[in-house]
Amino acid sequence: MDSRELDPAELKRIPERDVSLRDIRWPAEVDIDRASLEERWGRPETVRDSLAEWVCFAFSPAEGEAFFLQREVDNPPTPQFGLSVTRGLFSAKVAEQIVEVLGIAGARVTQLNDEASQ
Repeated sequence: MDSRELDPAELKRIPERDVSLRDIRWPAEVDIDRASLEERWGRPETVRDSLAEWVCFAFSPAEGEAFFLQREVDNPPTPQFGLSVTRGLFSAKVAEQIVEVLGIAGARVTQLNDEASQ
């Protein structure tokens, strides 16, 4: 996906189960206020895997692409949300654009995966 195609008008919430986890990569951690996320995008999903229970906000910016913000429910190791994306969105530049498109004041990328930075 061409990162110029990230359009706030096209961004939509999707169920986390609609994201193919085999195509997911982790480019960044995002400092974003959960209450502001809920106010703008609605309540999060709570999903469970073999490791933990997670608060999750999943989105699709275009056909075939998706990303989600997640944080462990009970014992998050950091106050930030992990940003996970499909391959077409895996870059530091796109991570920054995703944060901007979400429309949450004060949100910012706090840590980048070295591979995404290349």
